[in-house]
Amino acid sequence: MKRLLGWMTVLLAGCAGMGRSCASCNAESFGADWVVVQMDLAGQPVRCWELRNVSITNEPHSDGIYWEGTGGNLVHISGFYNRVQVTGGQWDAAFREVGLTQAECRRIREAGRGDGGP
Repeated sequence: MKRLLGWMTVLLAGCAGMGRSCASCNAESFGADWVVVQMDLAGQPVRCWELRNVSITNEPHSDGIYWEGTGGNLVHISGFYNRVQVTGGQWDAAFREVGLTQAECRRIREAGRGDGGP
């Protein structure tokens, strides 16, 4: 009985990890909504993007990510950044995850420190 419970735990944990992997793969392949914030060395936000229906890809052998930005430009960032995939149109919750509000993100962008994406 203990052995059966052990295998069930392994299978359930594997399914949860697989679901996360599938969601990540779908977002990369087909696009999703994102909040991306790049920070300076002191942890203060210096660039902020509200990305809608955008595919973000991890840069191989790097800590960087990239996506196609406004006008078809390829935007690549690395270093200190956070990104949150927005689900169900819950933008406010996504901004809270990175410690900002949508208004703060827009202020950072309007100050010329981020292009805001598409």
